Amino acid sequence: MPADLKWELTILEVVQGFYLQLLSETIQEELPPPAGLEVKSLRAPDRDAALLLAAMRRWLKLLDLAVTPEMLRLSLASTQFQDLAEILLCYYARKQSQSEEDRDKTDFIVTYLYRHPRVRGQWETRGHSRDGVAAISPFETALREILFDVDLPEPSAGESRMLDEFDELAGEAENIHHFDRLIDSCIMVRGRRMKHGFGPAFYQPRSLAIMAHYNDRFGRRFSELFAAAAKQVKSYADEVQRRGGSLSARVNGDITVQQLAQLEESRILGVEYRRAQEHFQHVSRLKKAVDTRNLTHAVDAAVAPPPGMSGPESAAAGPVPARDTSKFALRSFQHASRTHATRAAEESRIQSVAKSIRIWVRAAEESCRQAIPMPFGKFVLEVQELAAYGADFNEEKSFRGDNARALMRMVAILARMQAEEEDFKQRQNSTYLWRPHAESLRLLEELAANAIERAGAVLEVANKRGLTEKANLLTATMDRLRCRVDASRELLSGEKPKASGQ
Repeated sequence: MPADLKWELTILEVVQGFYLQLLSETIQEELPPPAGLEVKSLRAPDRDAALLLAAMRRWLKLLDLAVTPEMLRLSLASTQFQDLAEILLCYYARKQSQSEEDRDKTDFIVTYLYRHPRVRGQWETRGHSRDGVAAISPFETALREILFDVDLPEPSAGESRMLDEFDELAGEAENIHHFDRLIDSCIMVRGRRMKHGFGPAFYQPRSLAIMAHYNDRFGRRFSELFAAAAKQVKSYADEVQRRGGSLSARVNGDITVQQLAQLEESRILGVEYRRAQEHFQHVSRLKKAVDTRNLTHAVDAAVAPPPGMSGPESAAAGPVPARDTSKFALRSFQHASRTHATRAAEESRIQSVAKSIRIWVRAAEESCRQAIPMPFGKFVLEVQELAAYGADFNEEKSFRGDNARALMRMVAILARMQAEEEDFKQRQNSTYLWRPHAESLRLLEELAANAIERAGAVLEVANKRGLTEKANLLTATMDRLRCRVDASRELLSGEKPKASGQ
């Protein structure tokens, strides 16, 4: 039997054994392999390797559907067995699958290998040079040795630009100091979108090495901020209960003390990525509620007279505002603070969307550059919008710079509105989950009006200069945003939930 067929059959045998053991543990029942694919048949001296390989590939395709990325991640974390992880990496790299599940599994495996080197500090040494200029990291070298016999294409020019963005994303995350702001930045979503924008070069050692390094940096920062947020939320709930407060007491809006007390951070961190996103958003809302409440307490302390100061002493110190006036001032201060925080968070989201679109436009292949993958589906750019995001002059103080910025701003708001509309529709029948999306849409309508007004000033300049085509293209995007605002208003006109379920 040729050595390469024997090696591939060995890989598939190991993967089959791992899968069957994992599934057996999950369902608490033994799962034997099909007849002819038992270990005895796979290792028989007279085996027909070609037939066995074909049968094993078909069988493992079925098992791939049963083994979820979450199951694989938890299993790797508990076993800590590098040899198995390397075999699994060989299996997925040979498949070169485009499915999100297989890519998520590969992402977990390569990150596991990065975080668990055979020798401590193995990846921290300086790599050797491949071309006399660019040094290969030790981890990339190790991946090349693991995948030595797998034919994988080098990243294209666009994919190489996307790989360069991962370091910037990780740095952006490390400069954020609060969990809610990390969630609002959408870095996790942007990183995932970039990963799934690759072709077969996703499995190439350089790509995997860069993604694993990004995963490790982002994961460490995420874990630190998540742990701090969970501790803050639960500490507040414990303090309220220690003082005799009720679990049903409102913290802020519809957030109750009971919701804070019931936070289970370990369970959330064990949930599969796509299902975990709503949990992360919920933790972010809990943290914001506690922050707002703490701000309220700080204001209460600021407006209250010093302890023991009353009567003549209080009068001597100056007039004390009437109780109602003080309450009104406090409410006004709280409202202004919340409004400012909400606007700042939304601006951060808009900037993140704009940055993601720009990265995609500048990195993706020309044939798919106009359709940007978003969580709600494909977001298609018009020709003038694509040109604005791909331009190198959008920071210029010139008409063409103003025009590009106006287009980019309106497009980013368009994408944000479409995302919030989809989230609102999905949660419309819940008791309270729809409200943050309704509030975001109202704010986005206001921001859209401002963006259209600014674009109108650019349009006026275009008309004065006789730039008819530029004016028409800018008008088209303005009209597109107006239509989205109208659709949002129509959606919100019946915003009251129809049912009381969660």
